[in-house]
Amino acid sequence: MTKGVFIVGTDTDVGKTIVTAGLIHVLRSNGLF
Repeated sequence: MTKGVFIVGTDTDVGKTIVTAGLIHVLRSNGLF
């Protein structure tokens, strides 16, 4: 089964892209993504 992650924010320009990039970096570094 494919797993997914949703990154949501309450408004524009609240840092979703930065959080997503950091999360993906950590997951890939640990072999989880």
